[in-house]
Amino acid sequence: MEDLADDNISPATISNVERGVPHVSMDKAMYLLDKLKIETRQIPHLLMEEENELKRIQLKLESIESLWRFKQYDKALQKIKDLSLDDAHPFAATAAYLQGKCLIDKGKPKQAERALYNAIKLANQHAYNRETNVEAASFCELSICAYNENNLDTALQFTNSALGAFHDNGERQHLRYALLRNKAVFLDKLGNVNAGMRVIEEVWDSLDKTENVDTRITFHWLRSEFLRKTGEINEAFKYAKQGLALAVANNHSKYIFDFWTILGCLHTAQSELDKAESCFDTALSGKDTLSDQRTLSITFAKLGVLYIHQQKYPEAKEAITQAVQHAKKQNDLSQLTYALMVMGDLLKKNEEVKEAIQYYQRALELAQKHALKRREYKLLLKLAECWHPIDEKEFQKCMMNIYQVKKELKDKEGDFFDEMD
Repeated sequence: MEDLADDNISPATISNVERGVPHVSMDKAMYLLDKLKIETRQIPHLLMEEENELKRIQLKLESIESLWRFKQYDKALQKIKDLSLDDAHPFAATAAYLQGKCLIDKGKPKQAERALYNAIKLANQHAYNRETNVEAASFCELSICAYNENNLDTALQFTNSALGAFHDNGERQHLRYALLRNKAVFLDKLGNVNAGMRVIEEVWDSLDKTENVDTRITFHWLRSEFLRKTGEINEAFKYAKQGLALAVANNHSKYIFDFWTILGCLHTAQSELDKAESCFDTALSGKDTLSDQRTLSITFAKLGVLYIHQQKYPEAKEAITQAVQHAKKQNDLSQLTYALMVMGDLLKKNEEVKEAIQYYQRALELAQKHALKRREYKLLLKLAECWHPIDEKEFQKCMMNIYQVKKELKDKEGDFFDEMD
């Protein structure tokens, strides 16, 4: 560009021509053609050559994406490298995005993040990318990186950025539903039931437009879970049973497992303890079929809660211990705080108050570190109950912290209410 630039045409204008920016004047474009020694009659032939080359590159990128789906990450990364697309190429952003996806699944999150940030930068440098939704897709992958690192607030921010960048008439239309699903999941993890339910209601009537069955099933799970947490048990049963039927029809073991777990929670909430135990037993019968075992922690924790209700305290301790172990193994700190809290509840029930305080305190430290404000609020309440009869100073300290956290929640989310856990 520096070699071509002169007093009549600047490097910036040449760059605009190269990137297809529409406001470049025809005089400038014709002047550049003259400098490049290209005649206007050559343009149709050159355009056809360029179009054929773009189709060739596009086919290679589609092949690379299929390699990613086949979990052939190294082969896909090598093919991206072999393409050697420079930053000005219209498909450079897509290549960087696919590179990021492969690196995520290879367990290299920092390298993946660099590739995805690069994809976002490149997507904004070429007009072609406006319709590909590669920027939104890259933000989506960054949100998954953040989620895997237990940075739920950051995951939510990236998801909102993805939704802001999404073009309704562009490619990857399935992405909008995946983003809204992820947003609802992150809000659930953060304990923001009201905002999560608003996301569900926004998308519910158009769910049949997405061809992704997993997304439809997840929305059923989310709706039943949010309804359970707000005490609307009968409605929660309705959507849980619909979701279970959809999961069974599509032979999705993971979701079958999840729905039997939530049905167990719902029966527990209605004090139908035998039915609840049967549901949890059905869920855990399928635990060896799960490729993603992150949900095992919540199932064991909820089974522990059931055993506490049944006054089966040794069984409760065993189940909750399993929940803690699975949460640690999967590095799921949201589930770990819950499992530790339930263990504290069991110890408190057995009047082992000092031991209960230790578990509540460990859970509280995790909740504070990872901005789980609603979980922090509940843990402070439980600690205040423990300290009240034995240490006035610690009790008052908890009460002051409760006030501060409740104020932060109200400032951030509006009216604050304490939903079921």
